[in-house]
Amino acid sequence: MPSAKLKIFIVDDHYLILQGLSSLLTDEPGFEVCGLSKDPTEVLALLETARPDILLTDISMPVLSGAELTTLVLKKYPRIKVIALSMYNEPKTVNEMVEAGVSGYLLKATSKAQLIQALKTVANGRTYFTAEIQDAFNHNENPASRFTSREIEILRLIVKENSNKQIAQKLFISERTVETHRRNILRKTDAVNTVGMVRYAYENKII
Repeated sequence: MPSAKLKIFIVDDHYLILQGLSSLLTDEPGFEVCGLSKDPTEVLALLETARPDILLTDISMPVLSGAELTTLVLKKYPRIKVIALSMYNEPKTVNEMVEAGVSGYLLKATSKAQLIQALKTVANGRTYFTAEIQDAFNHNENPASRFTSREIEILRLIVKENSNKQIAQKLFISERTVETHRRNILRKTDAVNTVGMVRYAYENKII
């Protein structure tokens, strides 16, 4: 970590969150809050003069998501480190932020000590992901995690060459419901037909 104060820019569409984080970090030696914004669309321009070391950003924001903002920021200002701060730790959300290039991911329920540790760790060129965030990310790497338990059940019956009618009878659901699940499975497997779904299931060891 540099000897000068670590400069932090915070983005969140909730004013109370912005003020709370700003007060928390302002009271902490070695840190300087160099900017606040409720509007992610204005952040790129503000960073030009703020020149932070770390951007602390929310994920769910109007117009521009945290992942989209992170991608734009790192493209224009590659030296800035980004830490995601969110209420959510769903595998899909975590994976999107990791793919966008964040150096850290924290839940908003985190403690002050953990936030400070994350900022210092990332400032030193390392990544910071809590155990629960790592679990979410690892879970997302499992192809089966993309599907609901019902979709897995239906996919296995499809592999066994059951028709929609047969699946409906076995699972005590309507054929229309089966068809809806089938469409969702097609989308999630990037397949165009049943053969593609079956191939995906075998290749990813879902069945």
